[in-house]
Amino acid sequence: MEFLALVMVGESLGGSEPAGLGQVGGISLLERQCRMALKAGAAQLLLVAPALPADLGARLSDDARIVRLPTEAALVEALEDEERPVLMLAPGLLADERLIPTLLKGQAPLLAVFEAPPPSAAQRLDANSHWAGAALLPAALVQDVAAGLGDWELSGTLIRAACESGAARVAVESIPAYVSNRRRDVPLIWAMPETEAERAAGTDVLLASAQKGCLDWPARFIHPPVENALVRLLLNTPVTPNMITIATGVLGLGAIWLFATGHLWWALAIVLLVGPLDGVDGKLARTRHEYSRWGDLEHVLDKVLEYGWILALGFWFSKTHGLAAWLAAGGIIIFALAEALSGEFFRRFTGQQLDDWGPFERRFRLIGGRRNTFFWTLLPFAAFGLWWQGFLMILGYAVLTFAISHWRLLKAIGDYGQQVSDEVRANFAGTSYDFLPKQQTGAR
Repeated sequence: MEFLALVMVGESLGGSEPAGLGQVGGISLLERQCRMALKAGAAQLLLVAPALPADLGARLSDDARIVRLPTEAALVEALEDEERPVLMLAPGLLADERLIPTLLKGQAPLLAVFEAPPPSAAQRLDANSHWAGAALLPAALVQDVAAGLGDWELSGTLIRAACESGAARVAVESIPAYVSNRRRDVPLIWAMPETEAERAAGTDVLLASAQKGCLDWPARFIHPPVENALVRLLLNTPVTPNMITIATGVLGLGAIWLFATGHLWWALAIVLLVGPLDGVDGKLARTRHEYSRWGDLEHVLDKVLEYGWILALGFWFSKTHGLAAWLAAGGIIIFALAEALSGEFFRRFTGQQLDDWGPFERRFRLIGGRRNTFFWTLLPFAAFGLWWQGFLMILGYAVLTFAISHWRLLKAIGDYGQQVSDEVRANFAGTSYDFLPKQQTGAR
């Protein structure tokens, strides 16, 4: 659906800062709403803001899709002959990223509402529901309300008009808790933070929601405290997630050179440091809602570094172990790559992550052989000077991980096929193996 977005800085009451300029998660609530609406696919964003801080105004003006409107009268002109629906977000709302796509599945006029006991800041609509701060409205309704607004506040007046027009409602409680790119259930984020304490609490919630689930044991138990501390330091700085990715890549390339030249301890230390740094860019992006088209390339860089480290170790060990070192390095990469490709095939085939398919897969993900677990496994061997033996251990780890993952892949594909296809279900039933088939009545 093609739609417009309407974002407002909010009113300044008694000399106080407008609600939209409050800082949560390193950026203003206004800028966060703009980023969310544009990421959701808004063709144009109408920003009603009489005045903005110079730096914020400059950043927003860099995006040609954002049209800044100084008054509601300018909004009326901007919506002339407009037929596309308008997504509206309440000024000062800290909203969950799932809220906008939920609204876009419906037809305007549509209000997001709380039907269960709501947060204290939610606006009451009637005895049974409260407004959740987002609405999908016909452009004509927005234009008519803005034209006759007078001294009334725009967002609240629009909601009253939408209710009077018989707007449908969608309960935010119906939004699934599971978030696929986090691989876990994530509580819905919703707040209207006004005080510094409330904004700090909002930042804490954003940072907690940015944590991924279904990880290996170093990423689950060791990395998060380091990642969170670094993200907090970076939130209010100009440092971008892409800068962190580049810095991490440079360190990783340095580790390749150190492994290849025999500086094994320095290289291993950098590899173990890259582990938490690799999570900082993504967590910073999710907390700030600062995504870029280059973000997905980070996963390619991860594989380049991982296999580069293995090849560099193979090169160094080949000086003393000859062809065996290259065979070991090749084996690690082949089995690790095959396991990764199996998971990617399953994701494309089913739309789900193999690592998160079931309880067994989630538990095995914790200990399965991946970059983090490989090099943490190498650490105790290195402590006793058994670098080559540790390298062979990684090879065995990769083989075992692939074998178990391939077994679970075949089982998961079978389970999925039976879930979605009657034909597949019938095939499995008709070709099942009976170890001791029952003897037919009357047979000898």
